[in-house]
Amino acid sequence: MKLPEKMLTALAAPLLAFSLMMCAKPNIKFDKPLSVVQEGTTKADTTAPGAGEAVIDPSTDLDLPDTTAGLRAINAITTTITVQPSQWMIDGSTLPAGAIIYIPAGTRGALLLKNIKGTASQPVIIVNKGGQVRFSAAKTASYVFKTQNCKNFKVLGTGVSSTYYGFVMDGGNISVTMDDLSSDFEISNIEVKNSGFAGIMAKTDPSCDKATWRGNFTMANVKIHHNYIHDTGGEGIYIGNSFYQDGVSTSCGKVIPHDVKNLKVYKNTIFSSGCEGIQIGSATSGCEVYYNTVLSPGRSPFASGQNNGIQIGEGTGGKCFNNLVKDAPGNGIIVLGLGDNTVYNNYVINAGEHGIFADSRYTPGPYFRFLNNTIVQPKGDGVKLNSTTIPMNVVVNNVIIRPGSGQAIHRMNSDVKLTASNNYVNDDVNTCKFVNFAGGNYHLQAGSPLSKAGANAYAYGVSYDYYGVKRAIAGAFDIGATTFK
Repeated sequence: MKLPEKMLTALAAPLLAFSLMMCAKPNIKFDKPLSVVQEGTTKADTTAPGAGEAVIDPSTDLDLPDTTAGLRAINAITTTITVQPSQWMIDGSTLPAGAIIYIPAGTRGALLLKNIKGTASQPVIIVNKGGQVRFSAAKTASYVFKTQNCKNFKVLGTGVSSTYYGFVMDGGNISVTMDDLSSDFEISNIEVKNSGFAGIMAKTDPSCDKATWRGNFTMANVKIHHNYIHDTGGEGIYIGNSFYQDGVSTSCGKVIPHDVKNLKVYKNTIFSSGCEGIQIGSATSGCEVYYNTVLSPGRSPFASGQNNGIQIGEGTGGKCFNNLVKDAPGNGIIVLGLGDNTVYNNYVINAGEHGIFADSRYTPGPYFRFLNNTIVQPKGDGVKLNSTTIPMNVVVNNVIIRPGSGQAIHRMNSDVKLTASNNYVNDDVNTCKFVNFAGGNYHLQAGSPLSKAGANAYAYGVSYDYYGVKRAIAGAFDIGATTFK
């Protein structure tokens, strides 16, 4: 069993016991930065920053990019600096591409990184050194860890192989914020907790500065993975702006937020967030949200409708698959995307409203597709479709158990175009013959009525199941998120 699974097993008992408007961020004025301690040009330590990466084995996770290559390739002369505990800011204007920023083990205050510019082939690496680093600030502080105008960098808590989360971000209104035209970055193996608002946020709010407007800035090539986010006042992970079509009003008039392209959010665990566990907006192409575990989100939402598990928000196109969403007071998964959205192989359990909810916002694309999801005991509908402007909603091969409303698939009205087939509906989850549903083992037993009873969904991109088992290329599919082998 891999380490994240051990952690989840240990947390299982307490977790089971807990059965799109954003607060304005204050403007911050920065004093003259403290000096950076320059250690000169040295031979890179190829074991310290890269050792922890061995914990992550991309070969065992389908569709996961190999995040280890960058650090393992560091074998040449490399500039390194070490951030001292007293330093609150690093200005990376003079740092070369490929530099390594070490943050020593221990407890420290908030840190701002600005003007760091790596390249795609030589990103700047920010990594813990010597053990776990704990960043601590009051919830009323603006942030614990922040970037401004940074590009091609990685924040990796993988500096010590014995410590899975090398960075712990504790407190701050927004604990971790990738802000002010930051782009092309990766965040992994950090723990985020006790945020006043969002745990991890990545976006640049549009303002009267034209550089922040759509067409002038695009946040691209973002990976957020293998993080543990818990006990946040707002969203666990908040990426992109929520108002893609209408923009926001400013003193200079209405301004339109930037696009987000090639976003990957995967293998994160979010527990007890105040609003959505994961919220994505304005991610116009290449967005994938997968292999995440979202438990008990939406515990103290700022407004109605912000208590869902995963929100694929306005202006977002792509895929949402192989996620577990449990005990969301609102909808398990809500889809407001561009209309080129495919949602599949997800487990949605005990949603307080609908298992999956889809609505028409800015949706010029051709379809919403909901395939091979397993939805158990939502208090509302299994799948609720308010998506009247979508040319076709596809609902195929889903398991829907005991919808509280009594409606497995509910169209708002006849304007909702729907293709539905091979969905399994029942009031008793035991009829599915999961190995141990209550214990979280969702593999199918022999003789399950779900086995070989579905339509072949290979053409929709559903080639694997929730556990990464390859589905049949020809012939009937198994219904639901898992397949029998």
